[in-house]
Amino acid sequence: MYSHPTYDEWWKARNARNAMYNIKPAMLVVGGLFDAEDCYGAWNLYKAIEKQNPGIHNKLVMGPWSHGQWSGRDGTRMGNIQFGSNTSLWYQNNIEIPFFNFYLKGKGTDPNLSEATIFFSGENQWHNLNQWPPANTSNQPIYFQPNGVLSWNKPTVSKSASEYISDPAHPVPYTEDVHFDRTAAYMNDDQRFATRRTDVLSFQTDVLSEDLTLAGPVVADLAVSITGTDADFVVKIIDVFPDDFSYPGSAAQQGRAGGGSYPMGGYQMLVRGEIMRGKFRNSFETPAPFTPNKIEKVKFALPDVAHTFKKGHRLMIQIQSSWFPLADRNPQKFVNIYEADITDFKKATIRIHHDAANSSNIVLPVMK
Repeated sequence: MYSHPTYDEWWKARNARNAMYNIKPAMLVVGGLFDAEDCYGAWNLYKAIEKQNPGIHNKLVMGPWSHGQWSGRDGTRMGNIQFGSNTSLWYQNNIEIPFFNFYLKGKGTDPNLSEATIFFSGENQWHNLNQWPPANTSNQPIYFQPNGVLSWNKPTVSKSASEYISDPAHPVPYTEDVHFDRTAAYMNDDQRFATRRTDVLSFQTDVLSEDLTLAGPVVADLAVSITGTDADFVVKIIDVFPDDFSYPGSAAQQGRAGGGSYPMGGYQMLVRGEIMRGKFRNSFETPAPFTPNKIEKVKFALPDVAHTFKKGHRLMIQIQSSWFPLADRNPQKFVNIYEADITDFKKATIRIHHDAANSSNIVLPVMK
């Protein structure tokens, strides 16, 4: 990485998706919705195989798992979030064993797997789909508004922005607690600690009057201006639970003396997060500095989502400019960060614009 800080020929030769041609065996691509090691890979491996090998037996399974949790014995929960059933054992017994018995050992009958078997968190249900993303999805932008509001309506005001000061000396952590190792559960962890910070912007909808299901990649389409020449942009999709929400006592009794319900009121569940280093906003091959205080577009895709925001919940979007230590700190000065000196690290004011001409939004893959 130090020798190749941009997407040059060295990296392009190692893009595994380009090697997914001439695939002959039956393929079963399995991944986790909350896989901290490789949230991107399984979704896009499946898509690359589909694109370069039309007609082969290529199936996708995504469960509500951390990295490798599909092979464990307990798929009932991850961190604080419960899934209502043992999803790992269900996958092993209903998909993995029948698949290998038939295609590897020649035993039993064809399991006739759906093209995509996807667990939707939030509603805690498996969906059998004939393609991914599903055909009955539409890309719908949801817009940032003044006062931390999210709306399906494009803003109409002539000039409006929300701002924060990003200080590399005090980066936004990825989780509230201090851990010796990076946790797996941060992928669906509570974001209330970040909401309380002055260097994190939070926008949310009103309480949802009906379920909202997302199925596919999310696209952040931001209109930004910064006082420096570079900055990072972290976008987080969050499910805000009702204030009176709790899980039933049965699953909670494992860790609570006397059992009882497991209170989760107001929990801000991270559904998906991704970071874009601003200097790569136009091209990973050719980084470019920002012009201070000039409004520019930062548009990038987040990995796929399969989640239902239930009626009575809220959808929240958070924007911040550090995610420490998942991503190295950006000096907020256009330099080769691998060679940056401590004096290169500067505070910067970051503005997210939300007016009629510069309407920052998040494009959501809404499934009907």
